[in-house]
Amino acid sequence: MEQSSLARRTSKNTKQLALWTGLWLVSLALVAFGPTLLWDYHKVMSVIAICVNLLMGVKMIMANKHHLEGLDELQQRIHLEAMALSLGCSMVFGAVYGLLDAVKLFDDVSNPANGLFVNPSNILFVMGLTYGLGMFLAHRKYA
Repeated sequence: MEQSSLARRTSKNTKQLALWTGLWLVSLALVAFGPTLLWDYHKVMSVIAICVNLLMGVKMIMANKHHLEGLDELQQRIHLEAMALSLGCSMVFGAVYGLLDAVKLFDDVSNPANGLFVNPSNILFVMGLTYGLGMFLAHRKYA
């Protein structure tokens, strides 16, 4: 009975997390592409889109916290180890990445000819990769 209850709770929490993550991604795309494609850089519309994105982000964070609290201890430990790896790698990468322009290692970091773009999405990419790697390694460690 306990396992069935845990499975139902995890399934419900995972669906809620997927819903809020999807809504956040849609609202992020709206912030990114809406000004050029939908409302011709109208400031009020952009501010509204940003506010909606922030609200969806908060709801996603709350759903993620609820999801993690509903997991058993081993699952929580696996996620904790993956998050620790992701945070550490993202912080180190982000700090160096943010300094590339300041140390003038390249003429212009944002110049596409250099092959580097100072863009926060690159840090998100590193976070996603290291979180996935952390989940894989922690599952191997504990399974």
